[in-house]
Amino acid sequence: MEAINVSQLSNSFLLQLNRDLAKEMKGDVVFIKCALYPPLDDEFRVVTEEMKRGRKRKKDELIVILETMGGIMETVERLVAVMRAYYRHVSFVIPNYAYSAGTVLALSGDKILMDYYSVLGPIDPQYRESDGNSVPGYGYLAKYKEITLTINESDDLSKCRAELAYLVKRFDPALLFHIEQGIEHGITLISEWLPKYKFKDWKVTKSTGRKVTAKMKKERATVIAKTLGNAAKWHSHGRGISMRDLRGSEIKLLIDDFGSDPNLSIKIKNYHGLAVDFFSSTRGYIHSRLGIRRVL
Repeated sequence: MEAINVSQLSNSFLLQLNRDLAKEMKGDVVFIKCALYPPLDDEFRVVTEEMKRGRKRKKDELIVILETMGGIMETVERLVAVMRAYYRHVSFVIPNYAYSAGTVLALSGDKILMDYYSVLGPIDPQYRESDGNSVPGYGYLAKYKEITLTINESDDLSKCRAELAYLVKRFDPALLFHIEQGIEHGITLISEWLPKYKFKDWKVTKSTGRKVTAKMKKERATVIAKTLGNAAKWHSHGRGISMRDLRGSEIKLLIDDFGSDPNLSIKIKNYHGLAVDFFSSTRGYIHSRLGIRRVL
């Protein structure tokens, strides 16, 4: 008989941690740790269909543990389409961070769970350079505006040779359009998803007890989306927006604090921590009760 090895033991323990958390939260649990680019959407569809196919009694609850630096809105939209095709209720758990397009994905949920350490980020779509690295789009857009402002305000273009040369060599109008559309796409998705899912049980205002209308939900969602879409306000792509910020007077989002439940907190942290540590050499993956599915 072959002796058990560390890999088998860790995989077995991760599956048990997934089952424990699924039992605690009464749903199917998946952990997505990946940039939000294709083929993540294709791989997630396969995992979801296999999970539903293997169930004798179907569950209506999906719990997504999410950790991502972001990606593109088209992938986010397809992920949400898969989730909503198979589950009535979707919760997002953010043990560490979900930036950019990851924020938009989290805001598609009926519920968001964070603790004091968790952060979301401003809506700042990324693009891939020729070397495969992802670069925040807002930084590209901001630099373009800075250079064009310098040129436009100069009364002597000979003083702007460096800016002109850089503009001609490095900036791509098609990419600028793509980035601007990505930001607007994110705002549109949040404005659509918040009223439909997270605000669905919002019946009266907290301060006045006034009945909440569909128009009020839409207006509130748009304000939140534009606030998160103003990357200049948050100063950088990687700036964390904490649970406290999200709950604050400007954004006013209902965020559940999983840290307030010690039993749930330890289950989330154990599962998330072991997966991140054990699969540290894997760039992107989905983990579920079916095991790991590598994406990148």
